[in-house]
Amino acid sequence: MSESSGDESTPVASESASPTPSAPAKPERPEAMKRDDAEGAAAAAEYFLSLYAYTRSTGDTKDWDAMSHRACDFCKDGSNRAKEMAANGESLRGGGLEVEILQAYQRDDLTGIYPLDARVTQQAYETRDAGGDVTDSGEREVVDRRIEMGRRDGDWVVVTIAPIPGGEG
Repeated sequence: MSESSGDESTPVASESASPTPSAPAKPERPEAMKRDDAEGAAAAAEYFLSLYAYTRSTGDTKDWDAMSHRACDFCKDGSNRAKEMAANGESLRGGGLEVEILQAYQRDDLTGIYPLDARVTQQAYETRDAGGDVTDSGEREVVDRRIEMGRRDGDWVVVTIAPIPGGEG
């Protein structure tokens, strides 16, 4: 979740020194995303964040971008960094995000947004340049975030991912 602090780092656990690690498999869209309720919003948020390591590892931002609302800075930063990494031949090891929904709220009648409070765990990570040298790394990190999900043309979009209002960081 390095974007929340403005840090453009990318994640990984220590593995062999191979400069071309295999990318994680593309996550499957959960069936619950078809629902138009708080459960569907939660499933969509979990799926979106499960795309993080895949997107960073492959540079494939199609699904990430399709679920990103234009107001979501975390989303834009994630897409831009994935494209930059792919263009520079950088690779990511680790850094997958796991999401635990702490609270799902009912849809806000005024905005149409489903707010969710979540605990997001980012696994340890390394970013390597095209030559295989480690350029960035981070330890496992756990943060609580407010994820706001909306609908666009019948599909889920991430409106924002930010600290929980009144919460710590």
